[in-house]
Amino acid sequence: MTHEEPLRIGTAQEIPLQASKWLQAQMLVSPEEMEDLFLALGDFHIYLAGSLCLVGNEEISKNQFLSKYAEYIGNIKSGNIPDEKAYRLFFSSVFSVSNDHLYRVPIDEKRNLIRIAKPILQLQMNKIAYSAADKKFRTMVFSHDSFFWGIQFSYPQLYQDPLTKEVFNVRESDKFPNTTLYNILKKWLRTATIPTPFVVEGVKSNVPMRLGKKCLSWINNHSQLKEKNISVFIAN
Repeated sequence: MTHEEPLRIGTAQEIPLQASKWLQAQMLVSPEEMEDLFLALGDFHIYLAGSLCLVGNEEISKNQFLSKYAEYIGNIKSGNIPDEKAYRLFFSSVFSVSNDHLYRVPIDEKRNLIRIAKPILQLQMNKIAYSAADKKFRTMVFSHDSFFWGIQFSYPQLYQDPLTKEVFNVRESDKFPNTTLYNILKKWLRTATIPTPFVVEGVKSNVPMRLGKKCLSWINNHSQLKEKNISVFIAN
């Protein structure tokens, strides 16, 4: 469902986003906390960038996203393993305060390829793996022994103008309105989430991947954690 003017039409030859020094934040939060985050972020839009979509379906509504996220968490909370294919599209979307940071390349009469032109907040499905060899947790690992851990948000620090080749620091300004979106996300994470206190073989370690405070009552129902004899420390 589209809530803004349609995305502008670009060409396959147009240079997509040129950015670097991406900052990442991984988090697993409750559906209620995700709703709180959306309220904190304010007015923004969710697009299916980087994938083919039907004309007119470039944008995901906030309610659609929240419903899909609640379903994903419902699986984990119930001790089930989410079906990665069912959530990959939604969790690979982008957040932007305006649609002028994206464009569409028509593939045929019914389909578009959505591309990014300027810095946006990029989402990716996140999975974590634990290595017994060096006793470390690693994020964004997609292997048979990794486990689901919410979403990774990414935002660049440097942006290169495709025409002038000038490189900009992506600071808060009219030119980079999504920087404000990312800064709100960082502030919200500090107050609503904690570094995850994983426990392995009786040893507790706080890892940078964030966990929503409202997840503590059920997070140890996570079946993939149980399979690996990993738990989250819950203070009395």
